Amino acid sequence: MTAMSRRAGCARCGAGLATDNNSGRCAPCQRAERNRVVAAPEVPATFWSHEPLRRALAERHLGRVIRAYRHHPYHGRQPLPQATVASWLGVTQAQLSRVETGPPMVHLDRLAHWARVLGIPAHILWFRLPPGRDDAPPPVAGEAGPHLLSALRCADRQIGGRNLYRAALAHITAFSPPTGQSSALPRPTLLAAATLHEMAGWMAHDSGDSATGRQHFRDALALAVDSSTHLLVGQVHGSLSHLASHDGNAAAAIAHAIEGLGVVADEEAGARVRARLFALQARGLAAAGRAAECHSTLRLAEVALGQAEASPTAWLSPFDRTSLDIETARCLLRLGDVTAALRLLDDIVTDEPTTRVRSQALARTLLVTALVGQARIEEACLVTHKTIDLTHGLGSTVVLDQLRHLALLLRSHSVHLPDVPQLLDRLRDTFRERSWMALPLPTG
Repeated sequence: MTAMSRRAGCARCGAGLATDNNSGRCAPCQRAERNRVVAAPEVPATFWSHEPLRRALAERHLGRVIRAYRHHPYHGRQPLPQATVASWLGVTQAQLSRVETGPPMVHLDRLAHWARVLGIPAHILWFRLPPGRDDAPPPVAGEAGPHLLSALRCADRQIGGRNLYRAALAHITAFSPPTGQSSALPRPTLLAAATLHEMAGWMAHDSGDSATGRQHFRDALALAVDSSTHLLVGQVHGSLSHLASHDGNAAAAIAHAIEGLGVVADEEAGARVRARLFALQARGLAAAGRAAECHSTLRLAEVALGQAEASPTAWLSPFDRTSLDIETARCLLRLGDVTAALRLLDDIVTDEPTTRVRSQALARTLLVTALVGQARIEEACLVTHKTIDLTHGLGSTVVLDQLRHLALLLRSHSVHLPDVPQLLDRLRDTFRERSWMALPLPTG
């Protein structure tokens, strides 16, 4: 890799930053921030000698300990949000707020579990940790489950599946049923297990491992069927349809979408799931060259989305206008209607800060493809540069593969336009910097 000049230091540790790093944090600090989204980070031993923490521990009040933990300068200029720490502990933000400001907790099981989640050393606690339960967090169910799933989804959109897959595996292990015993579990636990398997499938797919993703989707489908939750069954069929389209199997993509539509056809709250399934069916039809059927199915997706109310349950993934427009643009590009695709993508792509980094990145790569199709190469280069900036900390092999595709599209224009060789050099550096994404996924 070519040597890169350095500029202002990391806002957290002071290390130098590369010229194209606009995040304000070095790579190790970015990894620490990603981990904080779904699990407490590993902290140095000196962390616990911070005076507010020492005082809270001396007062034997775990709520005050948690508040001092959140406000520790190790985490940066801003304290950790209550909602983030609450998701680690398996409670709501409101519940954690009451714990921090209310009377001291006295239940040993909860004290021990939360101390382990935060990694508080046993020798500084005022109570003894029960033996033999260090790696067994309680199952996610009831009120806490949706908050954990929401935190994972939010983090996944911002930092990509590669950075979160291990965390998803840990939560799956905590409460997945033994083989053949899923029928004995409470329905909320089945739903959480199914949803986490589906999330892990998307994270594996986002990491470039479609085989592992497919197995997670199959596990999710079996658990969703056992839970008798038709909307979740339909959603998982949609995930399998997406994976089939990605792998170039149009027939399987169409079949999974149709099967999912059959499952949710009579569900009153299923309009949003039906919209997603119609869009995925249309994508398979576009890949099969069945243009008229594709357009009519996209119209069905529009109608269904127009009928959709708020998502009926936290177990379901969101599907909104932006999601449908991206699927529609994919179909239009596949059918060769570049002008219509451009109109859609121009409305989707924004330079404003976003929590949906991966969706914006995918929309931008589609936009560049359309711009190249209309020989608007300078605009395509500008959007590609912005996409590289946007995805600096994104662990997504899918997005990286799209950037590789753009490099191939732009290469033939390098002789005539001086902007292209410079962009191709930057893309090559980007591929080398992100070569860690080619490492195998963790298995536990």
